[in-house]
Amino acid sequence: MDDEKAVVAQALLDQSNRAATAAGHVGAIIRAARLALGLSQAGLAARIGYVSQATISRIERASTRAAKDASVLCDLARVLHVPPGTLGVSPPRSPTASSTLDDVRRRDFLGGAAALTAAALLPGSIASLSAVGQPDVDQAWRALERLFELDDLQGGVQLYEVADAMARRMGDALRSGRYGEDVGSGLRAVTATTMEHAGWLAYDAGQGAVARSWWLETIHLARDVGHVPTAHVAALASMSLHASGSPSHVREAAPLAEAARRAAQETPSSPTLLSVLAAREAVGHAQTGDRTAAREALIQARKQLERGPRADDPLWLQFWSPADFACHETRVALAFGDGRLAERSARAALATADEARFPRNHAIYSARLGAVLARTRQLDEAIAVTSAAVKRINDLNGSKRILVDLAATVDHLAAQSYPPARQFARAARRLISAA
Repeated sequence: MDDEKAVVAQALLDQSNRAATAAGHVGAIIRAARLALGLSQAGLAARIGYVSQATISRIERASTRAAKDASVLCDLARVLHVPPGTLGVSPPRSPTASSTLDDVRRRDFLGGAAALTAAALLPGSIASLSAVGQPDVDQAWRALERLFELDDLQGGVQLYEVADAMARRMGDALRSGRYGEDVGSGLRAVTATTMEHAGWLAYDAGQGAVARSWWLETIHLARDVGHVPTAHVAALASMSLHASGSPSHVREAAPLAEAARRAAQETPSSPTLLSVLAAREAVGHAQTGDRTAAREALIQARKQLERGPRADDPLWLQFWSPADFACHETRVALAFGDGRLAERSARAALATADEARFPRNHAIYSARLGAVLARTRQLDEAIAVTSAAVKRINDLNGSKRILVDLAATVDHLAAQSYPPARQFARAARRLISAA
């Protein structure tokens, strides 16, 4: 059943279905969920048991009173693993239950595409604020893993509202749910990690203020718990990355990375984590002009990277690789005006990137290399490299970061006196604007 929930959630998150789901188009939602489960109209009718294939057809066309029959819709929601609120009905209630403000909020929570997906992925006990057991915590971790998988495919623009809804509901469960001490420890850990990733997806979607809010919430939760979970370190590392690209926060980048490193050292930390933190610290130092500190941090980052990953590395570290180290090295080189190192590192990043697994990172490396080549007047190659990323813009526009990086590279090309570069830039700008 959990697998079916995830399949339905992914289908309703798809771009072709998001508008209908968010608008509450009952027939379209039912059809999308049915097809996601591989059911014919007759097969769906058989699952319910008392309606016909013709009735399902009419409901999907929204041309029958059955589409307004709460009992039928509740049963459809149950067999399709769709929250009843998404179909405009409330779940069955006991005769003695009374309406509360939380019930109203919960119905509102279940009203849109993001909340639908969050509710479908999370265990029912967390979505309904009932008793939480260890299996529920395990399922919450699986839901978070699924969110990471979807992130690799779709990006923050599509997913940050889903992560936001998941993090809020888990925070509610942490405050108001019923659980024992052992379960509570696991629930706090998965909640903190979900909050941190909600921040990351908001950042990827260009929602910097929302991202910082979630990262601060993660840090606050860690302090309340009384120990430093991995999520705390991840939040500080993410804040450092965000700061390094924000003129108003750039001086915070190195101190945040340093704070993350100190926090990581409170518990045994993997070489991968220490490598990421040192690389983020190097970028921060470079952007404030501290060449010596930046170089030393890069040396440490490379040394830790060469030690290799560990089997118990947390989910958010799965992206870190020689390609990502080279990308950070490129940023350091550019900050100091070292064109030769910047080009060598940018080429290494693109050459070693795993495009199949991390297509958005590959696009960013293409944009970075294109920018370096434009600055060094290797314009024909700059056009070719950047064009490869722009041609995939419809597949990659789930990340605001990609659009920003591509736009910056295109601006470099537009500023050149070389006519082909200007011609390409005009066409690329139209595509980026359309995305």
